Amino acid sequence: MASNNLNNIKTRLLSIKSTKKITNALKLVASSRERKLASSFKSGLEYNKNVENIFNNSIFINKLNPDVDKLNNFLFNENNESEKVLHVVITSNTGLCSGYNIDIIHYLNTIYKSGDDIIVIGEKGKIELAKDDTKFIDSFIDISKKVNLFSCKKLSEYLINEYKNKKYKEIDVVYAHYYNSILYKVQKERLLPIKLTYNSKRNYSPIYLPDKEELINLISNEYLSSSLYRIILDALWSEESSRRNAMDNATKNADDLIDKLTLEFNKARQEQITTEINEVVSGSKASK
Repeated sequence: MASNNLNNIKTRLLSIKSTKKITNALKLVASSRERKLASSFKSGLEYNKNVENIFNNSIFINKLNPDVDKLNNFLFNENNESEKVLHVVITSNTGLCSGYNIDIIHYLNTIYKSGDDIIVIGEKGKIELAKDDTKFIDSFIDISKKVNLFSCKKLSEYLINEYKNKKYKEIDVVYAHYYNSILYKVQKERLLPIKLTYNSKRNYSPIYLPDKEELINLISNEYLSSSLYRIILDALWSEESSRRNAMDNATKNADDLIDKLTLEFNKARQEQITTEINEVVSGSKASK
């Protein structure tokens, strides 16, 4: 019986040590990806800010003639013909990231209204939202697998076309925003209509080439693409941070279990040795 108990403890120890190696390796991989995504996000954020500055500086209110430069473009106007909201939801493609996806879906459910539509980015979100096809209308899975400005531009063109057709009152994105190495916050950010920041410091009108409408449409598309690029990188950074924390906690739990089982193994081994010594002594006395 004692021998069987020792073998059981030894088997569990070997299993947990093997699991610890896996979780520790996954933690190191997640840490490496987290550093790369942090760098990519900072570059994407800087690019987005530069595009936003160009965009805002292209929009004027002439102080001497305030009505001359006001825009009448569908991208900036509220659509009162629909009450529907389109939610672009960013989730992960893989698991082992603790409650990351659960938190995002939970937040979505708090802002979702009957009749709204959902576009999902990420395999895990697609699996979860596909259970209720009244909510889920489309997916852009490949974007988060290989995020770049080109793929984001395709999504922004799709969203612009949907808004142009006046299908939605608003289009927003739901994602996890990175705060620090142990904290992210799920939030939403409005994509359309675009919120204007008029430049009202000058008393002359800009000269647009080739023309005002074409330039604004071009800059608007670039602005939305860079915003999506920045947001997706932010979400991926949060995901890897969550995965690293989850694997770090799993590794620490494995260490605690190994310490506990090692103590149990030593106690059981000591008891077995004591029993064997007593048996030898008793046998020696009986033979005399």
